[in-house]
Amino acid sequence: MISEVLRRTLVRNRILVMSAASLVCAVILGFSALVRIPIPGTPVPVTLQTFALLACAGALTRYYALQMVAWYVLLGLVGAPFFAGGSGYAHIMGATGGYIWGFFLAAAVVGFFGDTKRSLFSGMAIYLVAALALYVPGLLQLKFVTGVNWPNTLAMGFFPFIITDIVKAVAAYGGVSFSKRIAH
Repeated sequence: MISEVLRRTLVRNRILVMSAASLVCAVILGFSALVRIPIPGTPVPVTLQTFALLACAGALTRYYALQMVAWYVLLGLVGAPFFAGGSGYAHIMGATGGYIWGFFLAAAVVGFFGDTKRSLFSGMAIYLVAALALYVPGLLQLKFVTGVNWPNTLAMGFFPFIITDIVKAVAAYGGVSFSKRIAH
């Protein structure tokens, strides 16, 4: 009886702590959007969001990584300037909004498959796949909103960013892997 009450209390406390951590990570993700470098010829800026997203998703794992993105989107929709260039519905439905939807895909990939008990190669590959997953909805929405052809869409939303996103994915994997090894 006492052991069951203790177990339930521990589970409830873990859920509260991890939910609070996902909210903190959503705020970190939002602040990482404030560090933005505009690129001429594209509405998509360079930000630190890929790094923050992947690192936080790796630290949170599973459903809490998705919860972090949900918090982030909610905070941006209600007015926090967490979307690259502003906040609100117009930004999430604008040219760069698809990348925000891609955050859910990337968080799911890292959260569910990014276990650091994997080999260096497979762990890094998961983070790279997650970084690339951002591009699927990002490029689709960029093309739809701007109305340009696919070569121009790729020139605006993929080619200027792929190298830095690879570096951010590798750095996020390294940071999460290192911190989890120290913690254990």
